[in-house]
Amino acid sequence: MLLAGASFVVFPDPSSAGPRDFQAAEQTLYMTVPKYVFLGRSVLANPDSKVILVGASNTGVGFRQKLVQAHLGCAKVSNLAMGGANISEVKQVINLVHEVQSDEERRLNTFVIGVWFGMFVDSDVKFVEGDRHRGETDIDIERYRYGFYRRTPDGPVAVLPAHWLDAGVMAIRPFLLLEKVARQARAGVNLVLTGRTSAQRTDDERESVVMSAEDKQKALEYWKETMGRTTEISAAQVEVLKQTIRALLDSGEKIVLVDLPIPAWHRDASPYQPSYRQALKDLLQEFGDRPNFSSLSMDDLDNDLDYSDEVHAKQHLADVWSTRLAGKLDSFVCQENPDKSAPKVTTLRSSELVTAAPGH
Repeated sequence: MLLAGASFVVFPDPSSAGPRDFQAAEQTLYMTVPKYVFLGRSVLANPDSKVILVGASNTGVGFRQKLVQAHLGCAKVSNLAMGGANISEVKQVINLVHEVQSDEERRLNTFVIGVWFGMFVDSDVKFVEGDRHRGETDIDIERYRYGFYRRTPDGPVAVLPAHWLDAGVMAIRPFLLLEKVARQARAGVNLVLTGRTSAQRTDDERESVVMSAEDKQKALEYWKETMGRTTEISAAQVEVLKQTIRALLDSGEKIVLVDLPIPAWHRDASPYQPSYRQALKDLLQEFGDRPNFSSLSMDDLDNDLDYSDEVHAKQHLADVWSTRLAGKLDSFVCQENPDKSAPKVTTLRSSELVTAAPGH
């Protein structure tokens, strides 16, 4: 009880009304994005219009929750993107949100689904580390970690009903606090030994990095190994996305499917890009005429110098991504003036500055 009380003093719960940037997990008691999403999702059970960002790490760092929110007054924006997510894990995140919402609250959701070819890899290929059962995602790990779910041959089965989630989180707060203290102690040791608290780059470091030819070749080899196939994305993952979109639309929810850009060198050198483009074309053809479906492409934002690696946008480009998305959401969700011209924003491309109108 003392530890639980201390946890509220050191890490008080933020307002339950949202919006929430789950990318800021490191500054909370929850420490990691998967844990924060799993344990903190009840904030999305409210009678407000909600924009919920899901996807992989390039969605998480490419769309700045606070910036999107600043341009969008009609809905509360939350960023639930998960590093390393494939399409199956995106579906799991969406299902977790639905678990804590009523039918009426679900119909107020707009899911922004960020996609690129690296997300279309089967779970039993992607999630194979020795400390987990083959195919179990980071969300699955969090389901089992504190006993909220139990593992069965047919998949995870809830032990604690979703409406008791907050009570369950209250009960484990002492353990979360101890884990947080241990993590910070380890960061302190790393600082002494290496001069850094984390292996992750800061925004300033990402801004200055330029990939060498060797770095690019290593990245291509990494994705060839990660995808588990030589030329095409997983058709099964495409089907998972198709079923997810159909289910969301049938339940009255809105979707913005965002084709996330990658640097031109990676796009042009990847053997997976053609099958990804075809899959995306098929999806847009199938759902493009549904009134609750919209899409956003940012193909022009492909300058190599705007990316810190083969997929992640630098901060100045993330600001452009965020502004464009806000412009799309303003017309699609707020519906105040669908033809309103969005403000122009500037991004660095090669050795010159160019302006680009969001959504074009």
